[in-house]
Amino acid sequence: MALAKQFSRKLDQLWHRRTDELRAQVVPRGAGKPPSFTKKVRQKLVDELLDLASTILIRRSGRAEFRATVAHRRLRFIRERGLLKRGKGLVQWAQRTVKGPIVYAFWRRRRCLYVGKGKSWRRLRSYEKSAYLLSATCVEVFSVRSKSQLGKAECLATHLFDPRDQRVRPARVKWGKACPICRRHDAVRDELRGLFRMR
Repeated sequence: MALAKQFSRKLDQLWHRRTDELRAQVVPRGAGKPPSFTKKVRQKLVDELLDLASTILIRRSGRAEFRATVAHRRLRFIRERGLLKRGKGLVQWAQRTVKGPIVYAFWRRRRCLYVGKGKSWRRLRSYEKSAYLLSATCVEVFSVRSKSQLGKAECLATHLFDPRDQRVRPARVKWGKACPICRRHDAVRDELRGLFRMR
């Protein structure tokens, strides 16, 4: 509820900032010019609103949406010594236990390092000599219900786990299901841009 109130307050702040100059022409005010509404100011306030909106959406429905795309969860702690042994152990474990399309996350204790996806367990072969195996304490693998849900599941996992090494939004697939968080986020962004469009 606190975040929802913050969102409402920031939206009111944006509206007041947008209409300050108009108000000043009609309603008497104290000394000084009204604060200007520039593209830079608008972008800053819109970005703050979008960050809040994303946080609210993730907390409200992110976990339920992610659970609906996942069939199984597997967790493997990385205990072997040396990169080669760790890589070999990961691949052998994945071959035995992981089925179907997957979303995976490398963790260092409670900090997510990276989130990725693959059409099968074989995707984990590319991490046999990865630096993630040296810094991660465990790998979490989620079997996704269908290939069409793979992009959606990866995007939801990225929202939920907030990985250290994820700078851009996961790639979308034409035939895949859309991430509901991104869809709502984009709708809010487009609405804000429409309401506060500048010449």
